[in-house]
Amino acid sequence: MTRFPRPDALVQGTGLAPSSHLQKVLLSELERISELPSASDSNRKPLSDNESGPFEVALRESYSREGGSIIAEYKQGSPSLGPFAAGTSLREQLTNYQDGGAACCSILTEPRYFLGSSQHIAQAVEMGMPSLYKGFVISKGHLFDAAASGAQAVLLIARVLKEHTAVFAEAARALGLEPLVELHDLTEIPAAQASGARLVGINARDLSTFTLGAPSAAPLRKAFPNAVLIRESGLATPEDAVEAFSAGFDAVLIGEALMRSANPKGFLHRVLAGAKTRVAS
Repeated sequence: MTRFPRPDALVQGTGLAPSSHLQKVLLSELERISELPSASDSNRKPLSDNESGPFEVALRESYSREGGSIIAEYKQGSPSLGPFAAGTSLREQLTNYQDGGAACCSILTEPRYFLGSSQHIAQAVEMGMPSLYKGFVISKGHLFDAAASGAQAVLLIARVLKEHTAVFAEAARALGLEPLVELHDLTEIPAAQASGARLVGINARDLSTFTLGAPSAAPLRKAFPNAVLIRESGLATPEDAVEAFSAGFDAVLIGEALMRSANPKGFLHRVLAGAKTRVAS
């Protein structure tokens, strides 16, 4: 296996201005690497390259049953909005997600800008929700932290990891973690293909400016015919999520809209009702 790159080299290699949102988060992560585990004490069973884990299985089963699947995200803040949902009850929010029909949950783990923690994942695990370690992975320590948290999947951002995405994906599977490779644009497809990703997301939000675009599933389906395709970011309403299913995505990841909603359970019910109506029509 290719040697892991230095975390500082990954951060410097983004080519982003220090003032950009993504770069500020990465620099914050770089500062706290010493606080992350230096080895794994997890005895989790490794995943083979062609093996489906519980996160993927939950998404596929929900898609088969509902016509679409949802990853519901818990986050209390962001670099662009600040602490917009600080203090929101983790248990209450996850209960709403579970009761609303979300297949899986995503937990932000970056502490400074997203007010996150890997310790939040333990609550989701306790409730039986397959969970994604949603962090800004730039080191083996992040993968060890993800495995120790009990998460089933881990986010790998191709914009950051570039040609090293496959190295991180292989290491994640060795720890029993399902890599979800996130693309920012279609030029990153080769890096994701090399990783053997079975979970592929495209972030509608430009990670340098946090402005929104409108990605299409068609080129991703061609590049990853057997993967679960996930639309991330920019889904403000249930109708936006249903539109993503109509555009060919298998799953949607919804965060800010659910955290701001006065009725997240009802929001999710509307998404799934719309997905079923779409399939039936």
